[in-house]
Amino acid sequence: MNHESYLRAVGLPEFADHADAAERGAALVARPPHATVDAETVEDRYVYPVPERGEDGACGVGLADDPYNLAPICGLEYDPERLRDHPNTARLVALDETVRRLAEETNPDWLGVYRRATASDGEAVLVKEAYVGDHSRAEFPLTEAFAERSNNATVGLTGEAVLVDDVADYDGPYYECDDRVRSEFCCPVLAGDDVVGIVDAEAHEPEFFDGERVATVAGACAALADSDLLTPPRVEA
Repeated sequence: MNHESYLRAVGLPEFADHADAAERGAALVARPPHATVDAETVEDRYVYPVPERGEDGACGVGLADDPYNLAPICGLEYDPERLRDHPNTARLVALDETVRRLAEETNPDWLGVYRRATASDGEAVLVKEAYVGDHSRAEFPLTEAFAERSNNATVGLTGEAVLVDDVADYDGPYYECDDRVRSEFCCPVLAGDDVVGIVDAEAHEPEFFDGERVATVAGACAALADSDLLTPPRVEA
């Protein structure tokens, strides 16, 4: 799918004339490395802190006692030494590099990529696999009920992007994990008719996501959809 068609498919036809920016975004998607990584890199790619959550599921002030570990939701046992040369580790390294490139290009305060996955309870979720910025929630339930309070879940269910120019004036579903955020752009990674993930970006100033930034993120999403970076390899650790 070309960039103009992708922008239209995710509900952003008004940005279809920013083809150059979309192409730049697509070029930022990294390839998995062939080299074996060290144990520290394994830990950095699989394990990250998450905020405490209140009874209503909202982010708390401090960090949870236990960090989040991506290995189980990727179908793996967490063994840093055995994961050093695992293809899923290479996939996560490439996702991290992609997120860092995209953040450098668009300069938001927070940016992350989430993959559609199945949680331990059998329910569909969006799981955060790479990000830059402050610590945030690891999983978003992909349910209609949660979508009533979450852009991420809404985009994951509908396959349509959401652009929030100013959080203060926005009356749609919104999940707050950082009260400094003033604008947000959330774009699906759409493979055919299937949403295989999303890219979410946030900024501390309103109207941050102009046409160039929106198209750049959407271009990266289109390239991610054409890659295998949101498909964990079916190989045992």
